Amino acid sequence: MINRDSNSNRFAAGLDGLSVLALAVGAAVWGNIARIHASSVRQFLAIRVTLLNVVFAAGFVLVWIACCSALDLYRRDSGELFIKLKRAAKVCGAMASGLGLYLFLSHVAGPRVRIAGIFFLGSLGFETLRLAGGGRMRVWKAARDPHVVAILGSGKKAGIAWRQIRIHHHSTIKLLGFVDDRDVSKMGPDVAERYLGSIDDLSELLLRNVVDQLIIALPTKACYDIIQRAIVIAEEVGVEVVYMQDLYVTTLNQCSLGQPEMFTDLAPRHEHYKAAQAIKRLLDIGGAVAGLVLLSPLFLLVAIAIKASSPGPVVFVQERYGYRRRRFRMYKFRSMVGNAPALMAQLESRNEASGPVFKIRHDPRVTPLGRILRASSVDELPQLWNVLMGHMSLVGPRPLPVRDVSLFSEGALMRRFSAKPGITGLWQVSGRSDVSFEQWMMYDFRYIDDWSLGLDLRILAKTLGVVVKRTGAV
Repeated sequence: MINRDSNSNRFAAGLDGLSVLALAVGAAVWGNIARIHASSVRQFLAIRVTLLNVVFAAGFVLVWIACCSALDLYRRDSGELFIKLKRAAKVCGAMASGLGLYLFLSHVAGPRVRIAGIFFLGSLGFETLRLAGGGRMRVWKAARDPHVVAILGSGKKAGIAWRQIRIHHHSTIKLLGFVDDRDVSKMGPDVAERYLGSIDDLSELLLRNVVDQLIIALPTKACYDIIQRAIVIAEEVGVEVVYMQDLYVTTLNQCSLGQPEMFTDLAPRHEHYKAAQAIKRLLDIGGAVAGLVLLSPLFLLVAIAIKASSPGPVVFVQERYGYRRRRFRMYKFRSMVGNAPALMAQLESRNEASGPVFKIRHDPRVTPLGRILRASSVDELPQLWNVLMGHMSLVGPRPLPVRDVSLFSEGALMRRFSAKPGITGLWQVSGRSDVSFEQWMMYDFRYIDDWSLGLDLRILAKTLGVVVKRTGAV
């Protein structure tokens, strides 16, 4: 159904090839360790790297990747672990033999057989860890954050989909329930007890519940109008739609019905988009690490100032909605009094913001130091940790509090959660609190629709000017 092997597999293959090359060098060092005396370490390190060695190293990596790719060792759906390990052993044996042959033909002095043997054992152990550990890690991640699906339909196709989820994906996929206009009395017991409502209830269901994917399990010709209506509703909310025949009919000749690949990827993208997203993540990690290290002295000074100026914790932690409407704990330097959340109910009537968000320009809960932190946006800096952990990005729509999202009344607003939230974004560089809620959402949707690495870089560049000018800071 969905090809997940493109850029993610290329990255895995490149990393695997470089790791194995490092193992080959390590095997050469270890094999010669008895011949390297303390007095000759300097001479050993001073060995010149010849052009022939460089060519061999490059060829070694490329041949390794080609062999592993040919045997499907970089695909996630290439069979059971035992079969993968047998294939990996063949590759390791062939490449160890090639390494020994190269050492022999290049007249390299030393224990060639020992080096080849060490490389074989080391590379086989590494591949075993990669293949076994990688699969378990994916399952573990999926089990911690299962995909949530709803099924449109309640007949035979819907029953098949539910059965496949129960048997093959029970730990990685969670069924919210079934949506259909049929009478509940005509549904099977398993379907009836998980019935969510009719097509008229779909918009509200998707607004109030976390749903990653809507599976269409209705006969296309007989229920064309209902299906089209469901698609419009799902797309408005930002929920992906998958047809039953895409899952179980067109894939029958390619894999068995039990293959996990049918459900795993809920956000199919073009290859260039995936590559750009991978680069975005690398930039996020690099920027977060650099920011946390370089700004650590500032963090210490701010922490001391907060602790000395008012009672309460240094860091304010609040649950926010992030990517795919998952909740996470967002961190900020505390800029309000310690009991600020408890005082919010008393201030609701003074809310100056339009829409479901809460803003007061002269919020009495903000401390004197907090006003400085907010005006300079220093209070947001701890979110670099959220970026490093993958909850947020440097650039994206702002993560909203649970209170604000609970007041959403339009399903279309949920589409803003189709992108990872950011520390800064198009809204921040376009007026921040000086714009209405409707304009804020418009900026978020424009960012999602027009996203590119270039747009992220432009927003980051503009953010500095906005911070200096304190535009829209509250």
